[in-house]
Amino acid sequence: MAAPGAPLSRRRRVGVTLLGAGLLAALAAPALPAWRTVHPDRVELRPGSQLLWVVLPWALLCGLVAVVSLARVGPSRWPWREASRGLLVSTALAGGAVTAAWWYFSATDPYAREDGMVSTGPGPGMWLALLGCLLVPLAGALPDAPSPGRGS
Repeated sequence: MAAPGAPLSRRRRVGVTLLGAGLLAALAAPALPAWRTVHPDRVELRPGSQLLWVVLPWALLCGLVAVVSLARVGPSRWPWREASRGLLVSTALAGGAVTAAWWYFSATDPYAREDGMVSTGPGPGMWLALLGCLLVPLAGALPDAPSPGRGS
């Protein structure tokens, strides 16, 4: 752990900024529409509050691991950084796959087509939630600054 009065390293400053931006994005996402479906006579917007039960626990779990990773230095940081990297990769893969599958099945739904659906897709709340859930584990996965004697 760093000394209480010592200035934060560049990694920690960037990490805290990414962590704050990610948590803010994850908390703001439910205020925006999560899904948008366009019909000839109307536009359906699904509320972003439906994202809250998935996004918030995931962002908080990733945030907990990121905070521990940012607080540690030296060899004790390695497992936490690797855990953050794993959460980052799993968030990118799972979040992207679930969004793409939902989008595909929504767009090819025969009942929705009969109802006159023109297009469907994620709204700004979904994109903001995905961004927030990617920024949070990225904060904990930042590499250490290279030591002066370890090459370039």
